[in-house]
Amino acid sequence: MKKLLTFSLAILLCATPFAAAQHKNHPAEGPPPIHNGLWWANKSSLFRDGFITGYKSGSSHTAGHPIDVNQFPAIELIDGIDSFYKDFRNRNILVDDALTYVEDQLRGIPDDKLNAELLKLRAASAPSNEE
Repeated sequence: MKKLLTFSLAILLCATPFAAAQHKNHPAEGPPPIHNGLWWANKSSLFRDGFITGYKSGSSHTAGHPIDVNQFPAIELIDGIDSFYKDFRNRNILVDDALTYVEDQLRGIPDDKLNAELLKLRAASAPSNEE
């Protein structure tokens, strides 16, 4: 019994540093990333394609989201988001909102309504000056 207890204690002491190291490097540490244009710009084209494919797949199972996102090819959505974020004023807008805007463009929403929507998105995503 004493040998078993000693053996268990030895394993526990040896495993503790490894567990602590894994916890320290766990990706959940720190604040979660903000999925905006700055985040999008750092992603590869392969990642973007996977992101949009997953988004389209998930949206077909989510109530309350326009399901017609699936009628647009992923490449059109990716190109639209890339173009959207080329304007520096849009970089703080979340990818979800950018995607909705691009979907509206592809649906043929009139430019005056798109511009009004874009101004609202920019205002909502503007960084605050509070310190």
